Amino acid sequence: MEKHGQLMQSKPLPNLTGLVCVSLALVVFFHYSAHTLPLLLPWLSSSCEQECLETYFSYRGLSQKDPDFVAAVRDTYILPPPSRPDTSPFDVRRPVWRELLEWDKVQEMLMALWKSEPPGTFVEIGAVDGEFMSQTLMLEKALGWSGLLVEPDPRSFAILQDRRRNASLAPLCVYERHSDLHLFWAMDLIKGLPQEYQALTMARSKMSSETIVGDERQGRSTLVRCVPLSTLLLAARFQTADFLSVATGLPEDHKLLLGVLREPTVFDIKTIMVQYTRGVLKETPYPSLHGYVYDMERSFLMTRLYWRKSHCRLLEKVTTCRRFKHYDLAEACFKYRCLGFAIVWSYS
Repeated sequence: MEKHGQLMQSKPLPNLTGLVCVSLALVVFFHYSAHTLPLLLPWLSSSCEQECLETYFSYRGLSQKDPDFVAAVRDTYILPPPSRPDTSPFDVRRPVWRELLEWDKVQEMLMALWKSEPPGTFVEIGAVDGEFMSQTLMLEKALGWSGLLVEPDPRSFAILQDRRRNASLAPLCVYERHSDLHLFWAMDLIKGLPQEYQALTMARSKMSSETIVGDERQGRSTLVRCVPLSTLLLAARFQTADFLSVATGLPEDHKLLLGVLREPTVFDIKTIMVQYTRGVLKETPYPSLHGYVYDMERSFLMTRLYWRKSHCRLLEKVTTCRRFKHYDLAEACFKYRCLGFAIVWSYS
């Protein structure tokens, strides 16, 4: 009887042990499910983190230069350069669109300007597919430059990634104020067109707010993240750059630069090229940028080149002004030497 009683008392122990084992197994399973399965099966991931991130990016009271905010932009939107960039040569005479807006002349000018200088760094806002009308492609291919390419159109950005340019990439639009989501209008592609003409079609895409009446039926809109240029440069670690190209096709592209121009101690962009619209240049043929010298000799048709004044020194005050071919109403009256090698005539 005593033995039978002892057996009766010790009988629950296996059940308790089993319960502990089952509990541990459940803990291990849930831990595995929470941390491992989402990596293997991304569609099982909770959208809460992404939703919170979008709310964080759109919070109006947040400083656009807050270190945590800048780090979040960097981690989410800045793609590093490829491990093996495409180094194949590019012939400026090859594209069928080479003479569009005197693109080939601009490239020849940039090559002549920088060919004797060490490789520099660039930032291109409105990079499209990384080749079509790119103002930085020749600098990279022929002179070994590297930089940052920014393009919000998802279709163009996918092609841009395949180009394997020697640059960081950002699928963002640049906005003059706070971070926010904006509608981006992408023009419908026409089937059967050569790649160069498809690129021209994609280059006509723009922010939905800039489309004309009727355009909305020829394309579709998607939400894209927009950040100020200052935030973008901080996130990509490009506070210093040799060349910044802005070509988004908007009438007020120069306003995108205001936040950077106001902080000359934080951002040192040595040269800036802006592609203006005809409407802007009709009113002001020689728009000015605060803190920069206007380079009349190297400005073509609708592009305007500027040099930062802190990198330039006035050589002489010209008494007889020099007239230029594109606009008879303006004349160059000052002569600078910038970065120690470039002679610049300016109308500032």
